[in-house]
Amino acid sequence: MAELDELQTEQIVASLPEWRREAAGRFRFLQGQRECAVGYVELLRGLRLCFGISEMPTFAYNEHGKPFLKEYPNVHFSISHCKEAVGCLVADHPCGLDIEYIRKAKPDLVRHTMDEEETEIIFSSSCPDIAFTRFWTQKEAVLKLKGTGIVDDLHSVLHPDRLQNVSLKTIENPYRGYIFTIATQSS
Repeated sequence: MAELDELQTEQIVASLPEWRREAAGRFRFLQGQRECAVGYVELLRGLRLCFGISEMPTFAYNEHGKPFLKEYPNVHFSISHCKEAVGCLVADHPCGLDIEYIRKAKPDLVRHTMDEEETEIIFSSSCPDIAFTRFWTQKEAVLKLKGTGIVDDLHSVLHPDRLQNVSLKTIENPYRGYIFTIATQSS
């Protein structure tokens, strides 16, 4: 993501719809506000390029708070950002995207979020931080795809019986310090 200075960030945030300005304002630091704003701008760009939608969309939310486009129920999207990257995915089928800065595989966090097999893979890996972040982005992308957020049992999110018709694609960029996963659903 190209660095925007404080004035540029303020201008972009000021141009956002009220609900997205409020979301950006919840971030304490300029970096988080910038990422939140850029994610929304990228959504608008993706809608225009992929679906020819140029007007400001109206958002509605499911019971778990996942946004969707009220006028375009067959257009799906997912936005994610971390301190090193912003991602936005638009599609004509359900999708989920998560991007994370590579984080430490702290034993308590790993045991809290991963099943036994995942935990073993992480701690036997030559790079446990990358292995942990890979699993984390996969889980979060699946939960975003399903529209539930982190309400499911995190240990079982990636079990095969829960991934019917779900495809995962994970890209690791350790040189830039992030990993992202795209989850899509086929019929």
